[in-house]
Amino acid sequence: MPELQSLIQRYWNKTQRYRSAFTHLVGPQGRWLMHYEHRLIMEAIKRRDSEGSASHLLGHIRRTRMTLAEHPEMFAPG
Repeated sequence: MPELQSLIQRYWNKTQRYRSAFTHLVGPQGRWLMHYEHRLIMEAIKRRDSEGSASHLLGHIRRTRMTLAEHPEMFAPG
């Protein structure tokens, strides 16, 4: 799976600026929530609970999108 690893690495590197800005934006409470959501996703994966992991992932993405929609300045050029 070297091609997949390479794709993930490139995506990770290209999004560093946004991930860092988002983490700063949400502050300590938001970071706690993010880590909690990630733990829920990983625990469901470890249990091989595909429905649970998908549900947690979708909730995490939805919440992140809503937060980002409140801060369009994060995507301003410059």
